[in-house]
Amino acid sequence: MVRNITIYGYISKGYTGQGVQIQCSIRNGFPGFDITGLPGSCIKEARERIRCALRSCRFKFPQSRVLINLSPASQPKDGTLLDLALACSILVAQRTTSDPTLDFFDEEDIDNFKVMVAGELDLEGELQKAPQTIGAIDVAKALGCKLCLLPLESHMDDAGISVIPVRHLKEAFTILEDILDGKTSLSDIKPEEKAKRTIFEDVIGLDEEKEILAMAVSGFHSTLLFGPPGVGKTMLSQRLHLLLSEPDEIQTKEMLRIQGCAEPGALTGERMRLLGHDCTQTQFLSGPSARLPGEGALAHCSTLVLDEIERFTPKLLQTVKDTYDAGMTQSSRSGELLSYPARFLMVANMNPCSCGALGDPDSICTCTAQKIDSHWRKVGRQLIERFDVRLPLRPIGNLVEMAAKERKSDAYYLEKVRNSTQRQRARYKYIEIVNNNGHVHFSNSALFLLRPEMEFLSRLPGHENLSSRSQISLVSLARTIADYEDCATVTEEHFAKAEELRRYGLGDYYWRTIV
Repeated sequence: MVRNITIYGYISKGYTGQGVQIQCSIRNGFPGFDITGLPGSCIKEARERIRCALRSCRFKFPQSRVLINLSPASQPKDGTLLDLALACSILVAQRTTSDPTLDFFDEEDIDNFKVMVAGELDLEGELQKAPQTIGAIDVAKALGCKLCLLPLESHMDDAGISVIPVRHLKEAFTILEDILDGKTSLSDIKPEEKAKRTIFEDVIGLDEEKEILAMAVSGFHSTLLFGPPGVGKTMLSQRLHLLLSEPDEIQTKEMLRIQGCAEPGALTGERMRLLGHDCTQTQFLSGPSARLPGEGALAHCSTLVLDEIERFTPKLLQTVKDTYDAGMTQSSRSGELLSYPARFLMVANMNPCSCGALGDPDSICTCTAQKIDSHWRKVGRQLIERFDVRLPLRPIGNLVEMAAKERKSDAYYLEKVRNSTQRQRARYKYIEIVNNNGHVHFSNSALFLLRPEMEFLSRLPGHENLSSRSQISLVSLARTIADYEDCATVTEEHFAKAEELRRYGLGDYYWRTIV
């Protein structure tokens, strides 16, 4: 049995659409039907369509006071796709208030079952065809729904959510009633989980680079990928979030609080935020209204991807840098200072030069040294120093030969990332907001844990020329390399690898070989 069914409706609002929670209250009083939550004219007219559709289906309309609230109540809503959700919420509310047996439950009962319902009703209770409701599936997944009832042509399962086509109001309510009565178990409607998205298994070549990227993710080290066009920079950047370990309890609470403050349409359901080149400083720090979280906060404990980073405005990049350093966003648009946590894994990519030919063995770079230097200055030395890993990618060569070689499974990388992350969380379990080696710049108190490595660093030639941030970054990266390789102590080889990964993009060293 299910204790309660939470019904969500769907509004076609741009490509992503918007989810709307439908809350229905039936109470004693003079008969009436009110809808709150800034309903538009189409939704207000739905009251008469719903009355007629319920009577046509032999359902009794409540002879009491009916109040439906559309949440979030602060945002205007309009459209006819809420018809079915409104009608089902009334029927479910009638069912739960009139059946006293639903007040008693076993300990194993489900507290709340979320379902997405969308469609336009006619006066006979039939659902009109609405292909735009396909967008409700992604919104339902982001909201945590287990079931979608939509006026589609055929049944489909999409990554853990069951989508059932319905053509009539009676058909939709019968499914919900069976769930309330326990006639339909959750296993009957919840499909088996599909295989997760591939991470590196379908990436041909780049074996060394894939190991480096997995290592960087395990330590939460921000990464800059650069190389000629077509080498896979964008593809790899947008897959790294799939390697992230599950957040701990504190991180999970922070993410849920941020998501609870955001607009439903702003959530993607993935631990990745792809920053658009038209993103402004204001949008990064806050959402559509001053009190909502912006892109920086929505990337908390996730990856923030800056594709072709050199195309972003200097003002935005400065804001990203400041947010990365502080681990939070701060906005004063509303007249008061509002803060959200924003400790994200920054992942960026760029061409190594203006013409894009630098590093391509089959092309000739026509850029002068000054032009290459100017190209990198668009990102800025200050932001480049925030990238602990700066990884050049080159073409893989003969595609047929490389495809024939055996590739490591995603399980291999996920296990190594998980083991490395566990080591780091155990190391920092008593330090606030520090979970990984890449977080040490948030707390100077973490340095005492790195004292042996810092002493080793002091013996390296040229260390006195590095800034404090660069030295901390070098030590923490070497520590992550050791953790990833399951080594208890950091060796000279680990420091050499860390130094090699950090050397690009500063001075005049922009590629594997000096230009």
